[in-house]
Amino acid sequence: MNLLEKNLISLAKNNRELADRINKHVVDDVPQLVNENGFYNLVYKNTHLHNSQNPLAEAKEIFSRATNTPVSIHLIYGLGLGYLFQVASANSAGTVILYEPDLNILKVAFSLVDFSNDILKNNVFITDNIAKAGEYIYQKSNVKNTPLMLTTAAYRDMDSKKFNEMVEELQRMVGSYSLDLKYTQQKFYPIARTMIQNIPNLIKEPPLSSIKDFYKGQTAVVVSAGPTLDRNIETIKKYRNNIVLIVVGTAMKTIAKHGITPDFLCIIETYDSSKQLEGLDLSQVNFVTEPYSNINLRKFKFKQIYSHISDNMPVNSFWSRIINEKTDEYLSKGTVSYTALNIARILGCSKIVMVGQDLAYIEGQCYSKDSAYKDLECRFNKENNKWEITAKDFDNFVESLSNYPDEETRIKAAKTRLKNLNNSLYYVKSIKGEQIPTESVYAAFIKPLSEFAQKFNDREFINTSLVGAQIDGYENMPLEEALKDSKPIQNRELKFDYKFDINNIKEKLKLETSLLNKILNELKSGQNAVKSLNNDFKRYKNATVEVLKDLKKVSSIFLQLSTSNSNTLYDFITAKDRIDLDYTMKMSRSFDSNNMTTLITKFTEYFDNSEKAIININARINKSIGELE
Repeated sequence: MNLLEKNLISLAKNNRELADRINKHVVDDVPQLVNENGFYNLVYKNTHLHNSQNPLAEAKEIFSRATNTPVSIHLIYGLGLGYLFQVASANSAGTVILYEPDLNILKVAFSLVDFSNDILKNNVFITDNIAKAGEYIYQKSNVKNTPLMLTTAAYRDMDSKKFNEMVEELQRMVGSYSLDLKYTQQKFYPIARTMIQNIPNLIKEPPLSSIKDFYKGQTAVVVSAGPTLDRNIETIKKYRNNIVLIVVGTAMKTIAKHGITPDFLCIIETYDSSKQLEGLDLSQVNFVTEPYSNINLRKFKFKQIYSHISDNMPVNSFWSRIINEKTDEYLSKGTVSYTALNIARILGCSKIVMVGQDLAYIEGQCYSKDSAYKDLECRFNKENNKWEITAKDFDNFVESLSNYPDEETRIKAAKTRLKNLNNSLYYVKSIKGEQIPTESVYAAFIKPLSEFAQKFNDREFINTSLVGAQIDGYENMPLEEALKDSKPIQNRELKFDYKFDINNIKEKLKLETSLLNKILNELKSGQNAVKSLNNDFKRYKNATVEVLKDLKKVSSIFLQLSTSNSNTLYDFITAKDRIDLDYTMKMSRSFDSNNMTTLITKFTEYFDNSEKAIININARINKSIGELE
């Protein structure tokens, strides 16, 4: 068996697809093996892939600069002859992800060096695909760790443009994963509580799929609050009778100020964003929102409320189970504009036109001049040579953000918002080709919007911004041109044949409380086990055999609870403490006094807080059942 076969057999156990690709690949540009100063090196595209003097010392020096803990993610860019990869494999206390996009290098290196033992390690992952590298990063990510890219100078310099593009792509991925994890940790319990509180309202909100394809073949205009919205108001008025008008919350006041009533309004926020709608007549507007969105949004008088049960939000699986509604239709990426596009798709619209989707700061404006956040502006500060976001009228900006009664809290929130906006300033390619300032979150939205158009390419997608960020998959044209061939829509009286089975809903809710009560008993076992652990640790003062037995029992109860109840209501309401405890367990490399004390504290918090959360949630469920009855 040669080295290539040996390496591929090991790789196939975890990544057969890549192993097959390497095996079938015909090397078309052969890296040359050279021996210099007693060390082997690869020369590829006229570049030495490792340091010519001492490649092993280079690898050790690169790895020595990286943080190395049990939750570290060491992303190795470039295999070469494997010096850095093998140093990381031998020494990483965390995870090693090798990303080598060039199959020529992979096949030649696999033919020259025995990597089989490295490949078989549980903490080692190998890929030639950046999306797969992202998957591995996501699997191993935690709110308190950030992937560390380790690479040689040669790999950085060989194609600096490609390298920089890859780094930007990884930064977007990691930023998105970080937001996901923070959202999971911080928001799952609150939004689960809100969703349960919303249940008496949710039984009046049919899923949006109940009016699927009602506007089949029609033209939809999706309105966001970007600065170019102001330039398109008159054209929207002109063609209002010819379009299905879908507006996001931040753009509603602009639309309403000009006497335009949309067909649909979409808001998906969990915080109280009712300020966006205050003082508006919404009686002829259909509202599309999430089951978990803020309860105050439901206090306005809408024509009808429809539920968009986004499939990317695990908490929604609770409500989908209760009403037996699949979430496949409800595509979302955490941005309301994406949700609005999906609304247009579900309604059957064949042409979808975006207005005000600038995803950038245009001529100093961050939002439409009549939108909820009209006071924000982005200007270039010549004194420090930086773009900065400020509020023209800070008091108005404070008021636009929140209904919170305490003024100091509102001011603090506004200042934090401005600070975060400035910290996240980013630059993207505009439709005209130059780099323009934006917010990093908006930059992250560009790819999902582009992917949406590519996924549903049986429809026509048009972007009317013309001065904002380039979004591939959309034809750039003025709104007038996009709508000139549209025809009046004759019927807008939505009808649906959807009925909630209230009795079935009540029975399923009662079943949820029964399951949570059963878990309460398991939590009692955990609490008792932690008490025994704490007592034995106080008695023996160190990690004796008895203490370690106690710790093993406590850990087993925690793991059983967290794995057997994954993707359930219990899982959502205990996410914060579970993630926190999981991190602490991984970081406990020894069982000295400090680590044992920390572990006991975290286990105690997990079991006690979980008990409180179940009691709270069960009370809310029973209250909602009572209101249903």
